[in-house]
Amino acid sequence: MNKPFVEFKNLKTYFHTNKGVVKSVNDVSFEIKKGETVGIVGESGCGKSVTALSLMRLLPSPQGKIEGGDILFEGNSILSMSEKELRKIRGNDISMIFQEPMTSLNPALTIGKQISEGIILHQKTSKSEAQKKAIEMIKLVDIPRPDEIYNSYPHELSGGMRQRIMIAIALSCNPKLLIADEPTTALDVTIQSQILQLMKDIKDKFNTSIMLITHDLGVVAEMCDKVVVMYAGKVVEIGSVLDIFKNPKHPYTKGLLKSKPSLLQSSNKLYSIPGQVPNPIEIPECCYFSDRCEKSFDRCKSSIPSLKTLENNQKVACWIYEGDNNVKS
Repeated sequence: MNKPFVEFKNLKTYFHTNKGVVKSVNDVSFEIKKGETVGIVGESGCGKSVTALSLMRLLPSPQGKIEGGDILFEGNSILSMSEKELRKIRGNDISMIFQEPMTSLNPALTIGKQISEGIILHQKTSKSEAQKKAIEMIKLVDIPRPDEIYNSYPHELSGGMRQRIMIAIALSCNPKLLIADEPTTALDVTIQSQILQLMKDIKDKFNTSIMLITHDLGVVAEMCDKVVVMYAGKVVEIGSVLDIFKNPKHPYTKGLLKSKPSLLQSSNKLYSIPGQVPNPIEIPECCYFSDRCEKSFDRCKSSIPSLKTLENNQKVACWIYEGDNNVKS
């Protein structure tokens, strides 16, 4: 468990637009260990999904480009792999559940065809063997009448069923790493709970590592072992799920947790972090959160803090902890 399974090392992913360069992911570093569920949290546009797409090397071309850093998968550099090598990994060793199941599934192909094609490609099986495996996968994600669903089209299924089919496709080749990008978005609460329980069961059964991208802190608390908090393309805090929820260090993390609705709140008004996220094209050369931070001081306005490791192994990028006795040297 101590050896990193996936390593993001100073990753920089930029988008070149007519208005300038958008630094979507800017010097991001963190690790995922075998069998670990890591939650990537932060508000919309902070770089969560782009980090995952960089790992899969599925960035829109030619605008999106990895400008620096590296991503290691089982010790091998994803960025130095050829397209042929990548095709062996995508959908086989690393699978991804995308945000929108209706747009991710091909409306012109049956469900069975879409599950089977990956099995045939990566597992080198016959069509009949792939069909048998596809029906088994439909059963695995708890969809009734699997033989009938195998011959159905995406529009004939509900949103929850389509999301389960996306999970079935992602798991059909027994991946070592599952990337789940907002897997419960737009689903009702009952279906959300079922999807999350399904992912837990799969993790326990196959010892699959999960990279869970979400803005739902309730999902993070239920699913994750570790949390990576991102803001404006940077990692601002990393810690165990218990440490992040019980003892958050970064002012942004504290603001996120404070803005979550609670039954214990006496006020009828929800807390919101003041100010706006900085323009990603005109990103300042200082702490990105400084204009919105209640604890900001002079140094925050002049330089960018790096991640520091505290005594409990929490990592935080904040000048408040510079020189603090709790910081490891």
